[in-house]
Amino acid sequence: MTALDLPVPAEPASTQPIGLCLDCGYALRGLPTPRCPECGRGFDPLDPATMNMGRELSPLAKWVLGPIRWEVNWLSWGALAFALWSARQPGEELARSGGWLILVGLAALWLAWPFVRVIAARKYRWPHSLLMQGQKLRVAVGLCFLLVAAAVHYSLPMKAAVKFSRPAMQKMASDLLASGQAYADDQWVGVYRARRIKVVPGGGVRFTVEEQNRAYKSGFTYLPKVDPKKVGWRNKSYRYVGDGWWAWREEG
Repeated sequence: MTALDLPVPAEPASTQPIGLCLDCGYALRGLPTPRCPECGRGFDPLDPATMNMGRELSPLAKWVLGPIRWEVNWLSWGALAFALWSARQPGEELARSGGWLILVGLAALWLAWPFVRVIAARKYRWPHSLLMQGQKLRVAVGLCFLLVAAAVHYSLPMKAAVKFSRPAMQKMASDLLASGQAYADDQWVGVYRARRIKVVPGGGVRFTVEEQNRAYKSGFTYLPKVDPKKVGWRNKSYRYVGDGWWAWREEG
């Protein structure tokens, strides 16, 4: 066998990227087809305009400059919905415990994200047109966290929930008082699951909506004959919410 008959070794694939994916920043090197394996975006190896020709991104830079992952998006909106749902409770634990400050911190992270992206883009020579993708969404999420934090701090979710639920609460109380019974079965009244429903002295009705937390429990009491301007026990544990209804919270 002569030297001419020997197989010619294949040229090793280049380890240097020809560019970065315009969508996710993946380093486009050694690919069998002109399509990003990370996000599926196609590119033309001979056309620099179809790629980002800046520096290769570090894992952190990919996360900062890349698109908002659906997991992050859903977790953020889910956290906002959970905060609003939790803040509807009369115990107002989210506001009392300073949980609204966590929402402020998350708002700060989302609102700072666009500025961090600008810094990272300058370092890695990321195109300005790509930098603008998703900026409005990041700012919108940050502002939503800020608004929800303010709403929780000022008890707006509870006020809205009570206003929505008051007709059902009123009907439940009227039916129990008219029945002559001392107790009623657990039931939903608006957005509240009423438990331990009972008649109280003075022609009123009391029920519990929070009792899972061992540190406290809370609920509502209907006292139509009590003038909220004259009672001496109006304090942080009893809060008047209108039309004869009081939100209450008991520690321990």
